[in-house]
Amino acid sequence: MRRTPTISVTLILLVAAVVSIDPALAADKVRTTLERANRAWLDAYAAHDSGKIATLYAPDAAAFPPGMERANGRDAIRKVWQGFMDAGVTNVTLRTVEAEAHGSLAYESGEFALDAPGKDGKLGHVTGKYVVVWKRGKGGWQLYRDIWNENPPH
Repeated sequence: MRRTPTISVTLILLVAAVVSIDPALAADKVRTTLERANRAWLDAYAAHDSGKIATLYAPDAAAFPPGMERANGRDAIRKVWQGFMDAGVTNVTLRTVEAEAHGSLAYESGEFALDAPGKDGKLGHVTGKYVVVWKRGKGGWQLYRDIWNENPPH
């Protein structure tokens, strides 16, 4: 028995609809997911839990802190963030500017602000920008490459 053309046309239209899902909707979903992960990062930082922060990174992650050596792996990244906490860096905020996924990788760029002690020991307000590459694994999206730097003083 031959299939009717109507079934074939319906299948083609269904496949075309799935393939052409609005990229803006997919981007919004990724952005929301990454912003939720950033909220977990901020909560862990506020709690001074560098171990929790480290678990948000992929096991093979790397961080590129300004003026420091590259930190490879969770333990090295934990030490970087513990160092910031121990130095008195507080009131960290993040704002995602753009985010997009391509397969099992996504990128995010954004802005940060924080308060950090200056050479005189007084807290100063610092702003800057960051780029993160995220990697999707069994546990969802994890930070994979993380780089940031300060804006020039005004």
